Amino acid sequence: MTAQAARRRADKRPSIWPAIRSAITSMDYQLIAIVITLLLIGLFMVFSASFATQGTTFFTLQLKWVVVGLALCAIVAFIPHDLWRLLAIPVMVVTVAALVAVLIWGERGEWGGVRTFTGARFQPSELAKLGIAIYVSAWVAARGKRVASFKEGFFPFAVIIGLVAGLIVLEQSMSMTLIVLAIGIAIYFVGGGVLKQLLALIAIGTPVLVFAMWQFGYPLNRIQNWYNVWFNPSEAPQELLKITMLLREGGGIGVNPATWQLKASVFGLWSDFLFANIGGDFKIFGMLAVVALYCWFGYRAVGISLNAPTRFGSLLGVGLTTWILVQAAIHIASSLSIIPATGQPLPFMSYGGSSLVSCMIAVGLLLSISRSAKEKKAPHAYFAFGGRDRWPRLSHPGRSRRNPGTGQPSAERSAPGHNKSVRRPNRRPTNDKSRQRSDPPR
Repeated sequence: MTAQAARRRADKRPSIWPAIRSAITSMDYQLIAIVITLLLIGLFMVFSASFATQGTTFFTLQLKWVVVGLALCAIVAFIPHDLWRLLAIPVMVVTVAALVAVLIWGERGEWGGVRTFTGARFQPSELAKLGIAIYVSAWVAARGKRVASFKEGFFPFAVIIGLVAGLIVLEQSMSMTLIVLAIGIAIYFVGGGVLKQLLALIAIGTPVLVFAMWQFGYPLNRIQNWYNVWFNPSEAPQELLKITMLLREGGGIGVNPATWQLKASVFGLWSDFLFANIGGDFKIFGMLAVVALYCWFGYRAVGISLNAPTRFGSLLGVGLTTWILVQAAIHIASSLSIIPATGQPLPFMSYGGSSLVSCMIAVGLLLSISRSAKEKKAPHAYFAFGGRDRWPRLSHPGRSRRNPGTGQPSAERSAPGHNKSVRRPNRRPTNDKSRQRSDPPR
């Protein structure tokens, strides 16, 4: 074998480096920049909130979880997102099994709820958010237009979402239940669910949640404490009043002993009320900057969902976006005492391994969807409200684009050569004398 032949044979061997290079260059670096910025701000805020009582312990632990989360995010980002559609049933089975296991062998918390396993701080309810997003997305994508049917669409969906939400309610986590319900309803609604059916589900589910809150007791106590903060401060818990004082009179970043004493008196400032610590250190400008980062995250995530090459990817992106934004909104509202305290961490920022790792896996899934879309050059999907369809429809990626509102093909897609669904003009038979060219007289 000559040297030239050996060189040609070596050139034909498959190489993994071009695939890795293509995967790296096709990442959504704006989304990566947003998440890294939130992680860095979160590390600083955890240190600022916990240093007075815990020293650098919480900061060190949070840094370790950030490294673990980034590693898992990178691994998930390189896995084709369609693989999770095939694994939707096993993921759902593991989710339900974990929720049942924590009720049997879990550790009872301060308020009587059972949310973590004994000897570990892992919360299966965090896995439930990821599991419900993957499974419902795969289920709605497989059902197609049958999602709008009551028998084949709404009823099975109500059973699925009711099972997972019911298990979380038994853990006495009302805010986590609301987040899981928001994820499932958003995917089902965007996938073609009927609005009237969803309103009926909300009308039935609301009394059930109210009864559970009354039965458990502590949610009503939190509502009473929130009411006292605004209308009867003398009866309000000192912890909530100090959070309000931190937002109003925070001394910013510095070594003021009064500020550190105020932070030390608020339990959970590094997790459940981290946004209040941001307000105490950076005032209104810091809070607006963090809110802007989450809005930017939502904008990029929605764009990834609309550009997804498959219907499953689009629906999964919608579910993941709903998860992060709803959880962030709940945390911010509770930190500002707009709603009662919920105990929900701020995504990517609050102290806690379960929440941080699950959110980073969600980012990895979004990056995987974005990478696949750029590699396949899929056309944009869109949300449209038709004249007779009063519920939103997510167009199937790869099909012809239609103008929102009119339902007619767009101009760039209306040519017969581009859209097979456009009827071509009838052609006359070749033996038609009117189309035959007569010979000129000689």
